Amino acid sequence: MALPTLIDPRKLALQEVILEGTVNVEDLPRLASSVTAICAPLWASVQFKLDESRAKVALGNIKVPVETVCQRCLDPLKMELQAEFAAQVIWSEDHLNRVASNYEPWLVVDKMTSFSEMLEDEILLALPLVNYHNVGECTGDTFMHEEVDAAGDETVSDSPFNVLQQLKK
Repeated sequence: MALPTLIDPRKLALQEVILEGTVNVEDLPRLASSVTAICAPLWASVQFKLDESRAKVALGNIKVPVETVCQRCLDPLKMELQAEFAAQVIWSEDHLNRVASNYEPWLVVDKMTSFSEMLEDEILLALPLVNYHNVGECTGDTFMHEEVDAAGDETVSDSPFNVLQQLKK
């Protein structure tokens, strides 16, 4: 089921609604510009509720499979971005000091707000700073490769400093 694009988070919190579904790839332009490809729609499960202090909050899990570029070998790298969030709905920046420490502020000035933009913000925060394949799966692991030396019993890593080590012997 597709999630709505626009929602009223205050009303959903009062009704204690749980929204589960997908966001179309076309509704995630900033994520699309940050990765090579979005492999499937973003999936989200978000619970709107009132917490113990009667604050309107949204608790959620989101995930999306993407393809990006390995920064070591420059080959394609598939990964699944996942994020959990806990956000408290506020009306203006004046209410920032009212946000509990275990919540992120979610500024909703108008009655309706873009749900897909909020989910996109959260998944963008889950993007790693640097993308690498796992060790052994990357063609750029040339300096991490081990080989047996002439004696046949020691392993020596392919390092530019091996020449200096051989001169030392």
